[in-house]
Amino acid sequence: MYYTTGFRRDEIQDLAALVHEQDQRNATGLRRPWPPILGLFWSVVITLAYLRGNRVQWELAETYGVSQSTVSRAIAGVTPLLAQALRSVVPTAEELRADRQYIEAYSGPVK
Repeated sequence: MYYTTGFRRDEIQDLAALVHEQDQRNATGLRRPWPPILGLFWSVVITLAYLRGNRVQWELAETYGVSQSTVSRAIAGVTPLLAQALRSVVPTAEELRADRQYIEAYSGPVK
């Protein structure tokens, strides 16, 4: 799971909890924005895999044994909640220091 999402299982569980809390704050009495067949955890996993690797939805659907439309609903439901939940811990461009490097250069083998 780490190689497809960039997160360990416990980190994904923490993110799912944040998404759930955000959903509770936004609650309007409607049903959950993630597909019931996947549940929150797997909807977060699929969303992270999609965002990290720019994988196409039909590929994720085949990997996780659901339809492409289910994957689409998971991504559409979780992405805005994840963004809202992480807004306070993700710096804006104005908050970054100009004298600091935030992304390391890749030093692996060249293909």
